[in-house]
Amino acid sequence: MLDQIMSIAADHSTKSYQILDVVSQNMANYNTWGYKAVRFEQFVRPDGNMDQVRRVDFTPAPTRVTRRELDIALNGSGFIQVTRPDGSTAYTRNGSMAKNAQGFLVTPHGDLVGTGIQVPANYYQMKIDHDGTVSLIDKKGMQPRPIGHITVVNFANPEGLKNIGNNLYAATNDSGEPIKLANHTLIQQGHLEQSNINLNYAVEDILRLNAGVIANLRVVKAVDTIYGEAVQLKQ
Repeated sequence: MLDQIMSIAADHSTKSYQILDVVSQNMANYNTWGYKAVRFEQFVRPDGNMDQVRRVDFTPAPTRVTRRELDIALNGSGFIQVTRPDGSTAYTRNGSMAKNAQGFLVTPHGDLVGTGIQVPANYYQMKIDHDGTVSLIDKKGMQPRPIGHITVVNFANPEGLKNIGNNLYAATNDSGEPIKLANHTLIQQGHLEQSNINLNYAVEDILRLNAGVIANLRVVKAVDTIYGEAVQLKQ
């Protein structure tokens, strides 16, 4: 019986440390554009041990006006498709773009936006329509000319996506294949999506988890004391 109590307390402590690590990561990414909170849903197995399921909250977050022409936000569900240096396809909600040395639009970590949208060195203004069409106005007063298109996709089960780091996700069998969105009006130029981290909830989680770890460690210490006293009595 005491062995079981100690095992359950130790298991709960381990799970709490794992959740605490995720909550800490969430808080560290509070100012990361488009970051989505990770959370655990806990349940107790029939044997009394705690188990948990890791989930990502893809709820869209509020956007912030930046007025920067290379910033875009998605006003609703979906992902910006990008191409990684190894040629693989990934997906992100971070619309903070830049131009690399060759003039291609890239993510903060150097991934190509779409399959590659190259922008010439000299132009007057860039215009990104709500449907993702990228156009340039070469000189003031001229009509915009399209140079590319930012692909936006969605998934039947976004929670099935695999987090591959750098705020990027990859499709899996659980997520299903990407569904390209046509005739949408999701893109907002000059805006960036904030993270959907709720700091108040994160602080509450940390306080609760710390209290739980301390309580479980006290249980382990109490059981250890009982064992020690039992050994002394036998002697």
